[in-house]
Amino acid sequence: MVIIKKIVKKSKPKVNHNLSVALLKRPDFILYQDPKYGFNLKLPHWWKSYIIVKRENRLIDAEYGVSFLFKYKGKVYEEVLTLLVFRMTRKQWREKGYDDSPVVFLAERNGRIYAYTLPGELPSDFLDKSGQDYDYKKFGKPIRLLKRMVNEDVPNIVKTFRLT
Repeated sequence: MVIIKKIVKKSKPKVNHNLSVALLKRPDFILYQDPKYGFNLKLPHWWKSYIIVKRENRLIDAEYGVSFLFKYKGKVYEEVLTLLVFRMTRKQWREKGYDDSPVVFLAERNGRIYAYTLPGELPSDFLDKSGQDYDYKKFGKPIRLLKRMVNEDVPNIVKTFRLT
């Protein structure tokens, strides 16, 4: 919405060029909501072109998992972030050794533990022909995107996790 205000003096009309502008801006995040397990979190809007959501029930230890898979130029790679829901108490969580595992605790409610995991390394698809190092020449952009998502964005995303 643009508001233009004219100020007219008796002697000579003038236009006030100081405009008040209210910009309609799209949110800079995507709100991911999971009504069945009662949580939400905010993902950066730019992720929309680079993720696929995959939900799974009855995992080995977890009751439920939702993974945000990295997608680049039509190919789907590994997880950027995985949220897990465990049916257990905090005491059981500690007894099973999760406090000392790569699975990071987020919240607890009604006998469920909410947690997340991150990938430990880049996808093997990004390796060079020798299989000993990553092919930064061929996969430079997706490697940079994935590193940014995991190392810079995810720490901020998990701070937005809310039980609903």
